[in-house]
Amino acid sequence: MKVGIAVQGGGTRGIFAAGALDVLMEEKITFPYAIGTSAGALALANFLSGDHGRTRYIISTIIGDPKFVSVRNRIFKGTVFDFNYLFYEIPKKESPFNFEAFKDNPTKFGAVATSLETGLAKVFYKDETPDIFAAMAASSSLPLLSRPVYVEGHPYLDGGPACSIPFEPALNNGMDKVLVISTRAKGFRKVPDKRFSVSLAKAMYKDHPEFCQAFLERYQVYNALVERMERLEQEGRLLVIYPEKPPVVGVACKDGALLDQLYEEGYWITRHRLDEIKKFLRQ
Repeated sequence: MKVGIAVQGGGTRGIFAAGALDVLMEEKITFPYAIGTSAGALALANFLSGDHGRTRYIISTIIGDPKFVSVRNRIFKGTVFDFNYLFYEIPKKESPFNFEAFKDNPTKFGAVATSLETGLAKVFYKDETPDIFAAMAASSSLPLLSRPVYVEGHPYLDGGPACSIPFEPALNNGMDKVLVISTRAKGFRKVPDKRFSVSLAKAMYKDHPEFCQAFLERYQVYNALVERMERLEQEGRLLVIYPEKPPVVGVACKDGALLDQLYEEGYWITRHRLDEIKKFLRQ
C-alpha cells in the first residue's frame, strides 16, 4: 500500500499546513510521494529537509519583511513578492535550509505551477528539474501580483488556477491513497472574481489567452476538484486534514497573532487525529 501526501497552497494560510507537517515530522512519518502547490510546496520542502518549525518562521516572519513583499518590489522588480530573496538568499542566511537532507531524501517531491502558454498544470519533480527552487518560486507566484517565473525556458505562475489541491497527480503516480492537508475548511467553495480582477487579468494576460481563461475559470475548477476530493474521502482513498472553521487569514496576512493561532490549529488537529492518520497509513 503506497500512501502519498498532497498539500494545498493559499499564501500565509499555509501556516496551517506547517503545523500539521511539524506533527508528522515529530512522529517520523514519511511518504514515498509528496506534492504541493504554492505555499504547500514550500512547506513540504521544509518537511523533507527535516527543518522543523521553518515553514512557521518563514510565513510568520518573512511576510513582514519589505525585502520579500512590498510596493517597492512591484515598482522596481515588477513583482510584489521577491521569490529570489525567499528561495535563494534566506535559506543561506537568515533561516538556514538543510539542502543536503532535502537532496538526499528519497521521497519523490513535486511542485505544481500553471503554464502561461497552455493554462494547464505542470508538476516539476525534484529529481527531474535542474532547479526545483525556481519551480517552487513559480508555484508560489500569485497572478496579478507577481511576474512569471521562467523554468526551463517557459513562463509559469501559481499552481492554484490549474491544480490547487494536488491529490490527483499523487493518485496518477501510483499512490493507492493520499493524505491531504487542506488550508480551507471543509465545504468551502470559491465564487467568481469581481469585475476589477476580471478586467485586470484580461489586460495583463492578453498575450496568454489560455492562462487568462484558466485564471478566470479557476473557481469552477476548484469547486469541481473539491467535489472529487470529498467523494474520494468518502471512499477511503483520501484522508483530509481541514481547519475546523474558515480561516480568517488571507493570502498575505501580517497579523502575527492570527498566524500563530492558525499554526496551532493545524498542529493540534493533526495531533488529535494522529491515531486515525497512522491507521490510514497502515491499511
